[in-house]
Amino acid sequence: MISLLLFAAFIGCDKNEPGNLEYAETIEGGCFLEKGSAIKNDPFIKTDAVNYSVTNDSLNVFVGFNATCCSEYSASTSIKGDSILIKIKTTQPGMCNCICYYTYNFKFIGTADSYRYRVSVDDYLTFSGVIKR
Repeated sequence: MISLLLFAAFIGCDKNEPGNLEYAETIEGGCFLEKGSAIKNDPFIKTDAVNYSVTNDSLNVFVGFNATCCSEYSASTSIKGDSILIKIKTTQPGMCNCICYYTYNFKFIGTADSYRYRVSVDDYLTFSGVIKR
Protein backbone atom coordinates (compact mmCIF):
# COMPACT_ATOMS: atom_id res chain seq x y z
CA MET A 1 0.00 0.00 0.00
CA ILE A 2 2.81 2.43 0.91
CA SER A 3 4.63 1.74 -2.36
CA LEU A 4 1.39 2.41 -4.28
CA LEU A 5 1.03 5.80 -2.52
CA LEU A 6 4.67 6.69 -3.23
CA PHE A 7 4.22 5.74 -6.89
CA ALA A 8 1.06 7.88 -7.14
CA ALA A 9 2.84 10.82 -5.49
CA PHE A 10 5.77 10.48 -7.92
CA ILE A 11 3.46 10.40 -10.96
CA GLY A 12 1.60 13.46 -9.64
CA CYS A 13 4.74 15.61 -9.48
CA ASP A 14 4.83 18.33 -12.14
CA LYS A 15 8.28 18.34 -13.72
CA ASN A 16 7.57 21.55 -15.65
CA GLU A 17 7.10 23.87 -12.71
CA PRO A 18 7.17 27.55 -13.63
CA GLY A 19 10.52 28.08 -11.90
CA ASN A 20 11.65 31.35 -10.38
CA LEU A 21 11.95 33.62 -13.40
CA GLU A 22 11.87 37.34 -12.57
CA TYR A 23 11.96 40.47 -14.72
CA ALA A 24 15.30 42.33 -14.44
CA GLU A 25 15.39 45.21 -16.98
CA THR A 26 14.52 46.49 -20.44
CA ILE A 27 17.11 47.96 -22.80
CA GLU A 28 15.94 50.06 -25.73
CA GLY A 29 17.93 50.09 -28.98
CA GLY A 30 17.61 50.69 -32.70
CA CYS A 31 15.72 53.91 -33.42
CA PHE A 32 15.58 54.69 -29.71
CA LEU A 33 19.32 55.35 -29.85
CA GLU A 34 19.62 56.74 -33.39
CA LYS A 35 16.39 58.75 -33.44
CA GLY A 36 16.01 57.41 -36.97
CA SER A 37 18.86 59.40 -38.51
CA ALA A 38 20.93 56.44 -39.70
CA ILE A 39 18.07 54.07 -40.44
CA LYS A 40 15.55 56.20 -42.31
CA ASN A 41 17.60 56.14 -45.54
CA ASP A 42 18.33 52.39 -45.33
CA PRO A 43 16.69 50.75 -48.37
CA PHE A 44 16.52 47.36 -46.60
CA ILE A 45 13.83 47.08 -43.94
CA LYS A 46 14.68 44.57 -41.23
CA THR A 47 12.22 41.79 -40.40
CA ASP A 48 9.87 42.17 -37.43
CA ALA A 49 11.07 39.50 -35.02
CA VAL A 50 11.28 38.03 -31.54
CA ASN A 51 14.36 36.00 -30.59
CA TYR A 52 15.53 34.68 -27.25
CA SER A 53 18.72 33.40 -25.67
CA VAL A 54 19.20 31.46 -22.45
CA THR A 55 22.52 31.66 -20.61
CA ASN A 56 23.07 30.06 -17.20
CA ASP A 57 20.37 31.68 -15.05
CA SER A 58 19.34 34.47 -17.41
CA LEU A 59 16.90 34.86 -20.29
CA ASN A 60 17.03 37.63 -22.90
CA VAL A 61 14.03 38.25 -25.14
CA PHE A 62 14.85 40.49 -28.13
CA VAL A 63 11.99 42.27 -29.92
CA GLY A 64 12.53 44.22 -33.16
CA PHE A 65 9.84 45.91 -35.22
CA ASN A 66 9.44 48.47 -37.99
CA ALA A 67 7.34 51.57 -37.37
CA THR A 68 7.11 55.23 -38.27
CA CYS A 69 10.16 57.24 -37.22
CA CYS A 70 9.95 59.63 -34.29
CA SER A 71 7.33 57.54 -32.44
CA GLU A 72 7.49 57.02 -28.69
CA TYR A 73 6.64 53.75 -26.96
CA SER A 74 6.13 52.29 -23.52
CA ALA A 75 6.72 48.64 -22.65
CA SER A 76 5.34 46.46 -19.86
CA THR A 77 6.26 42.93 -18.84
CA SER A 78 4.53 40.40 -16.62
CA ILE A 79 5.02 36.76 -15.72
CA LYS A 80 1.89 34.73 -15.01
CA GLY A 81 2.49 31.08 -14.21
CA ASP A 82 4.51 29.68 -17.12
CA SER A 83 3.81 32.65 -19.43
CA ILE A 84 5.77 35.82 -20.17
CA LEU A 85 3.59 38.65 -21.44
CA ILE A 86 5.20 41.66 -23.11
CA LYS A 87 3.16 44.63 -24.33
CA ILE A 88 4.58 47.52 -26.34
CA LYS A 89 2.26 50.48 -26.87
CA THR A 90 2.61 53.70 -28.84
CA THR A 91 2.52 56.68 -26.48
CA GLN A 92 3.24 59.33 -29.14
CA PRO A 93 2.76 58.59 -32.86
CA GLY A 94 5.66 59.66 -35.07
CA MET A 95 5.06 62.36 -37.64
CA CYS A 96 8.32 61.83 -39.56
CA ASN A 97 8.18 60.55 -43.13
CA CYS A 98 10.33 57.45 -42.66
CA ILE A 99 10.39 53.92 -41.21
CA CYS A 100 12.62 52.92 -38.29
CA TYR A 101 13.59 49.63 -36.71
CA TYR A 102 12.89 49.81 -32.96
CA THR A 103 14.40 47.21 -30.63
CA TYR A 104 13.94 46.09 -27.05
CA ASN A 105 15.96 43.58 -25.06
CA PHE A 106 13.94 42.28 -22.11
CA LYS A 107 16.16 40.67 -19.49
CA PHE A 108 14.99 38.11 -16.94
CA ILE A 109 16.84 36.19 -14.23
CA GLY A 110 16.02 32.79 -12.78
CA THR A 111 15.43 29.30 -14.10
CA ALA A 112 12.70 27.18 -15.63
CA ASP A 113 12.47 24.30 -18.08
CA SER A 114 10.11 26.10 -20.43
CA TYR A 115 7.99 29.23 -20.73
CA ARG A 116 5.39 30.44 -23.18
CA TYR A 117 5.72 33.98 -24.43
CA ARG A 118 3.37 36.46 -26.05
CA VAL A 119 4.62 39.79 -27.37
CA SER A 120 2.24 42.40 -28.75
CA VAL A 121 3.10 45.70 -30.42
CA ASP A 122 0.00 47.87 -30.27
CA ASP A 123 -2.81 45.84 -31.84
CA TYR A 124 -1.19 45.12 -35.19
CA LEU A 125 1.76 42.82 -34.43
CA THR A 126 1.75 39.71 -32.20
CA PHE A 127 4.35 37.01 -31.61
CA SER A 128 3.95 33.89 -29.48
CA GLY A 129 5.92 30.74 -28.87
CA VAL A 130 7.70 28.53 -26.35
CA ILE A 131 11.09 29.14 -24.76
CA LYS A 132 12.93 25.92 -23.85
CA ARG A 133 16.21 25.50 -22.06
